[in-house]
Amino acid sequence: MNIYSEDLTDIFNSSLNNPNISFIQSSINPYTNSIDKSEGRIIRNKDKTIVFVDTPFKEKYELTKNEIIITDIELDQQSIISREDFGSNIMMNIFLNGLDMNNPNYIINYVDNSIFVTPVIESGYGAIEVKFKDNKIYYLKYNDNLDIENLIFLKIET
Repeated sequence: MNIYSEDLTDIFNSSLNNPNISFIQSSINPYTNSIDKSEGRIIRNKDKTIVFVDTPFKEKYELTKNEIIITDIELDQQSIISREDFGSNIMMNIFLNGLDMNNPNYIINYVDNSIFVTPVIESGYGAIEVKFKDNKIYYLKYNDNLDIENLIFLKIET
């Protein structure tokens, strides 16, 4: 059974606004012929999004409208990157602002129970597929700027 396209966008945006999300990310690296796996959580509040990577390394990413604070918890090191340094990073935009049919940086297409978000200008990312199952986000799949295939399974905490 297919969900209407507007409903998919609403499900995606409301899911990302959930204050507690856990994830498992698998990256298929064609250069090393390996699969890397990381697990973590995403915590949101009105001012920022915090991404904790719990395994294999302990890292924290604090995303605000103006900057990204990256903390290597194990090494107790921190760096701050201005959001302007990322230009129009499509993944950052989607995670901070949700999907917007009127965003000039990408085009949204709906196929069955999936959303495909395609950058309009070169962003280092290919199309991002968001797959839905049982009216919930099932996974996000994309190739990053190093052509590494990423698959992120999200579990929305209720």
